[in-house]
Amino acid sequence: MHIPARVVRAYRASIKVKMYELEAEGLTPPEPGQFVMLWVPRVGEIPLSVADYHEGVVKLAIARRGKVTTYIHEKIEEGDRVYLRGPYGKGFTLPKASSEFLIIGGGTGSAPLYYLAKTGVARGAVCDALLGFETEKHLLLIDEFKEICRNLYIVTENGGAGARGLPTDYLADILAKHRYETVYTCGPEMLLLGVLKECGAAGVRVEASLERLMRCGIGVCGACVLDPLGLRVCRDGPVFSSEVLKKISDLGRWWRDFDGRKIRLE
Repeated sequence: MHIPARVVRAYRASIKVKMYELEAEGLTPPEPGQFVMLWVPRVGEIPLSVADYHEGVVKLAIARRGKVTTYIHEKIEEGDRVYLRGPYGKGFTLPKASSEFLIIGGGTGSAPLYYLAKTGVARGAVCDALLGFETEKHLLLIDEFKEICRNLYIVTENGGAGARGLPTDYLADILAKHRYETVYTCGPEMLLLGVLKECGAAGVRVEASLERLMRCGIGVCGACVLDPLGLRVCRDGPVFSSEVLKKISDLGRWWRDFDGRKIRLE
């Protein structure tokens, strides 16, 4: 069932992303890593990870990509009403008090990791963040991460902010300096594969949130099935452990389109 949600704040967070804060009375508080389905009547419905939640207000980072997100960017303003259902999926395992954890975000994948970082720090854990972006114009939630992280490492592909390159270029050195209980990651699947490789070599457990095309959000349509295990990202994920991820042959190689057909990632 959809819940009406009023836009209480809308602002541009980066060259690609607009942030929407929605007052959704009656929405079950989401766990870090879970997602909601946002419906705009007569336009369409999309899955969105939760970037933050506090006292009935859910924050969503919406990147402009297709028809629905373009409409939201251009037409949905403060005071407007949209509709939510959820939250759905299995979220992250929350960090233990007094533990140290690392989050690794790629692009808009940094958004759901902020909610995790904030929750983990509130529980008494210590968070470091390694965030990668295309350019300095794509930086996302940097001030918010600075407020809660012990160490914040920023990497951009063009070197316009922070170090030049990819997060995985610097991961081995960071892992060598700290004893993390878990590394949490979200972003492009090639980034996730690199994180799995480096953390596997260092003996550090990983939890990764996958972004796949979802139609129903409740495990019925099969559009987000992962081979060869038959796992559904919307129900069995979107967060998976490194133990499970190692068994997914689709990771970084195959994607399913809106009709469930497999297409090769390039």
